Amino acid sequence: MKSMTGFGHAEGEGSIGFYRISIKSFNHRFSDINLRLPRELSVWEENLVSYLKERVSRGKVELKLNFEPSEEAFSVEANSLLAKAYLKALHKLSGDLNIPYEADLRDLMQVPEIIKLKEDDHRWLDEYQRFFPVFQEAVEAFLQYRLREGEKLLHDLLKQMEIFRELVALVEEKSKNIPEYYREKLNQRLKEVIPTVPINENLLAQEIVFYVDRSDVHEEIIRLKAHICRFDDILSHQGSIGRELEFVLQEMNREVNTIGSKTSDVEISSIIIDLKTVLEKMREQIQNVE
Repeated sequence: MKSMTGFGHAEGEGSIGFYRISIKSFNHRFSDINLRLPRELSVWEENLVSYLKERVSRGKVELKLNFEPSEEAFSVEANSLLAKAYLKALHKLSGDLNIPYEADLRDLMQVPEIIKLKEDDHRWLDEYQRFFPVFQEAVEAFLQYRLREGEKLLHDLLKQMEIFRELVALVEEKSKNIPEYYREKLNQRLKEVIPTVPINENLLAQEIVFYVDRSDVHEEIIRLKAHICRFDDILSHQGSIGRELEFVLQEMNREVNTIGSKTSDVEISSIIIDLKTVLEKMREQIQNVE
């Protein structure tokens, strides 16, 4: 089991600079990967996203890459032909307007495209081979964090499910006393309403059967046990299991609510509250399962 909460960090030296990578993730219904890269490294983005998508099925992932370039990182070039043409035009304008003009290099620096950063995507692609091991180290630390958090979630879910299983068994045991519970309740009610009239045992038995049928929770308990087995089975699987667990938990909650609506037994009603409390705890934990 993997948690959707994760963190990883790595740093290392490339041939043209120093890299610091941090990766973190939070729970999310789907896979949402966001990268914050320096502009000059954006050529790597597609590969990095693809690598992460292969390893993260669910969760909001945020990767931040800090890059401290060395002098070798950039190549600047001058457009001499453009500079000469610009100076020639200035001198002609000076003569036409009879305005003295002395060439100044600072004037040329203001002209776009005379001095510019040389774009070299191939250079960055070559550097990617040196950067990638640093990236892998950060991702591995990130994935290991998610696994450790997942183990904690698994331990807690197994503990809560054991409590839930015991409570269901208690409901099953208590439900066997429902006929006697209704017999005593009806007897008491009849004595209060018509204390001097003998109780017709046949009519009383019919009423008991009627109430017992309405409050029978046998099928709900059978389905709950099946859901528990399914839940345990899913927990033993690898990969993305969060959505399956959510679905089974919804079904379990539905059965618990049905049992609660069918019976007015005080003890069973108290157990139903405990069952709902356990389900809510598990629901909160499952929200963070990948």
